[in-house]
Amino acid sequence: MKDPAILATVAAIITAFGVTMLFFRIQREISIKERQGINWIPYSDWLLITATVMSLLLVILPIVIFSDKSFFYTKLPKAACATVTIMVAGYMFGILAHYRLIFGKNRQRLRQKGEPSEKVIVLLTTFVACLLFVFLLAY
Repeated sequence: MKDPAILATVAAIITAFGVTMLFFRIQREISIKERQGINWIPYSDWLLITATVMSLLLVILPIVIFSDKSFFYTKLPKAACATVTIMVAGYMFGILAHYRLIFGKNRQRLRQKGEPSEKVIVLLTTFVACLLFVFLLAY
């Protein structure tokens, strides 16, 4: 296993980023609701929310509570840390697609909860992250 301190540091950084971004996103959605009456959590934000929760529960918590000989100490934090890293990388492209800063720039309709390109990015990221998680747990 990698040094648990390194994994905990990576998880803490991802958690801090996730919580900070979540506060920005909530503020934005509240201001939109006040102006337009409609708000939602974009699909790409769920990548970040999931990555934040996984960082806490599947990386930091096992390092803290299990012995260094346990599967939950040796395999789970490493697999989860790699997975949340993929999810955060996917989040960046997903949120850009949500705001049509990449892909879909020519779309004329109002933005939706899940832009078509955002959905593809989120699904692809989730698929790759799940594959990586299972692979790292198995080997």
